Amino acid sequence: MTNGHSSMDIDDNDELLCELDVEFRRTEQSIYVFQYPIRPNYRSYDEISFASARIKEKHSLVEMDLLVDPQCSNYYSARGKQFADSTNNENGKQFFNSDRMDKQTIASTISSNGDCYSVGIFNNITRQLVLCPLKSIIQLRPQFNYLDTSSSTSGTTKDGNTNDDDQMNGSDGEQSGSESEENKPEPAASLVTMKFAKKESDYHKKKRLQSYGYFRQMRDDDRWQDLVCVMNAHSFDAQRIREKFLSNEKQEEQQQLTMINETKEL
Repeated sequence: MTNGHSSMDIDDNDELLCELDVEFRRTEQSIYVFQYPIRPNYRSYDEISFASARIKEKHSLVEMDLLVDPQCSNYYSARGKQFADSTNNENGKQFFNSDRMDKQTIASTISSNGDCYSVGIFNNITRQLVLCPLKSIIQLRPQFNYLDTSSSTSGTTKDGNTNDDDQMNGSDGEQSGSESEENKPEPAASLVTMKFAKKESDYHKKKRLQSYGYFRQMRDDDRWQDLVCVMNAHSFDAQRIREKFLSNEKQEEQQQLTMINETKEL
């Protein structure tokens, strides 16, 4: 122990197996790690086809539409048709692609900052480990907002029907009382009080901008950006993306510049 620092005993007989160059590289595109807390590890989403995917990158919100096979033996056809009919009719647009519930949406519920984590990609050719920082760690769970919308809309229509019935029942009495209403004198004019809101101070404006309501409004107003899903890790697209992370674009640009300068000198 010297100067308050601990020293570690190194065994000289311990053989050094290999040495690797580690490079920390920041990418132009953001990198996320997806977690599926309620999905069993033996039932991954790798073999499931995705219809579409979208992201709000500023707020780390992700939604992915998974295709559901209506011809599967475990599929309840009657209930799937019921969900599709209620959702497509009440929402006013064709949410499902057929008359059956043929897709399911999973969305991000919890996201944590991933600045202290990185993804490592090993290059077998150059024997180099490339570390790319994460932007966020996102947990995805199934969501059923379209079913909630259909149920709430159906509830309002039921209330509207009851109100219409009450109006129909009271229509007979309106004709009998119309003559008496015409004989009634007109009500006298009354004063109306108008209130004007004060100008928002800097203190209240700062509090409003820091509130959760303002954050939620900004999050909802943010536009979705469409994504392309590459789920097969052995596909050509996945290999191309992996090579893009491993390729050192800055070194290639410098080599091209040096070649151009050499040709100019010649």
